[in-house]
Amino acid sequence: MANLERIVSVSIALDTAGISKEGFSTIGILGVHAYSTNRSDTVTDVDDLKSMGFGVTDPIYLAASAAFDQTPRPSQVKILRWDPAGAGVSVGTVAAGAYNLTVAATVSGSPVTKTYTYTASASDTAATILAGLKTAIAADPAAVVSGTVATSTLALTPVTAGTLIDYTISSNLSISWMTPTETIAAALSAVVATDNDWYGLILADRTSADILAAAAWVESHTKIFITAIAESGAILASVSTDTGSLLQAKDYYRTAWMYHDLAATEYADAAWAARVFSIDPGGETWALKTLAGITADGLTETQYTSVTGKNGNTYEKVRNILVTQNGEVAAGEWIDIIRFRDWLQEEVATDVFTLMKNSNKVPYDDVGFAMIEAQVKKALDAGVTAGGIAPVEYDDAGNKNPSYTVTVPLAA
Repeated sequence: MANLERIVSVSIALDTAGISKEGFSTIGILGVHAYSTNRSDTVTDVDDLKSMGFGVTDPIYLAASAAFDQTPRPSQVKILRWDPAGAGVSVGTVAAGAYNLTVAATVSGSPVTKTYTYTASASDTAATILAGLKTAIAADPAAVVSGTVATSTLALTPVTAGTLIDYTISSNLSISWMTPTETIAAALSAVVATDNDWYGLILADRTSADILAAAAWVESHTKIFITAIAESGAILASVSTDTGSLLQAKDYYRTAWMYHDLAATEYADAAWAARVFSIDPGGETWALKTLAGITADGLTETQYTSVTGKNGNTYEKVRNILVTQNGEVAAGEWIDIIRFRDWLQEEVATDVFTLMKNSNKVPYDDVGFAMIEAQVKKALDAGVTAGGIAPVEYDDAGNKNPSYTVTVPLAA
């Protein structure tokens, strides 16, 4: 039988592989923890955090819970690890039975998991139990942690500095984290080296120095940092040393701060970001949003003016409605403008790249220039549809006011 390909030869090219686009609706919560060996973990609800080992009073848990409380709720939140210097293990309940400590790490590219057990008798004390766990670790020539007993705590540190350790304990033990030795900038740089697909940064820590450090790092990256402070000086116009004033003085365009009296326990910043990130870039404002599960502040007009005078934001009750007020970054620009600008830049870059990747050639002539112009206009038209760029309008005389203009030089 004659082959059909003598007459008709068909070839179908699969140009389905496109460049990934950065997401502008994903929150990353940075906090100190060692419940995973990853710099970034994706969770879809708070039960995922409980499974990892987080307690319901942990700042990271509270921040994630505030995000997931919103309607619409985010489909996911990323937990970003700020590596502690080590862990402190103590005995929660002294009783006969097994006390288990499991540590996991990645060594030379391979996962390593070690479990150390001390079986206590009825006469054992907390000190005896901790000493027994320390002895078990010391007896392991391939241990990834070393232990030191001080008072009522077994201090655990990585044998090799910089190794990310995942600690798991039995229910009769408790664990706490040592103060990190790595800076916030180092932690965030390590995070983006493995996972850069997130946009809004929430810091579980409320320390002024840490907020300022996070703001400094974010300013040179395509991210937005939302934070909340409860400093009394923030609501006083005469004070210029509070964190809000310092952020304003730095003229930060990528950091927005909110005064919230319960910032230590309620994460209005995470709730705010989650609520607004449910809206596509260009279609939102950050003002007049109601946040589920967040207590509103009862500020006087003078206090409100003091906060907004420092380019801060508030969450207050207006008549019978709870709403966010202002919607600005520390430099005074609107938050939605910054987010839309980042989104539009990404749209133009990826659309032009996709054209070049999927074309055999984009010639350096007027035809090639027009091909690139079409991709730029495609992104701008998407910006008009999203609401970030004004549509075409006309004045009283019927003259056209275009929503944008694109100037393309001649190849010559």
